[in-house]
Amino acid sequence: MSATFERVIEIVSWQSGIPAAKLSATSAIDQDVRISGDDVAEFVDALADEFGDHVLHWPWERFACLVEGLSPLFPFELIWLLLTWPFRGRFFEPSGCDRLELGHIAAVIEKGHWFEP
Repeated sequence: MSATFERVIEIVSWQSGIPAAKLSATSAIDQDVRISGDDVAEFVDALADEFGDHVLHWPWERFACLVEGLSPLFPFELIWLLLTWPFRGRFFEPSGCDRLELGHIAAVIEKGHWFEP
């Protein structure tokens, strides 16, 4: 493991509250770590403070939901999630975002510019 990857894991662990031992190179920020909304901005700012402003220009909107708050339809969505949970095998709906894995974040930081996962 590179020092960059280890530092990315530390930042994600601090940001999400998930122990570093439970995070891996294949953990995705939205689907696995569940960083979304205002937490994405805090995460990106922490990466920028550590590794430089170039991370601010990555296409974050493709990889995490940047909208904060609940939909007005939330009560109905909650009922739907509860009723269909046994059939889907998980409580949350699958994310509509692309996967951005922690290993890729570290690789892009080490390379110095964005490239597609």
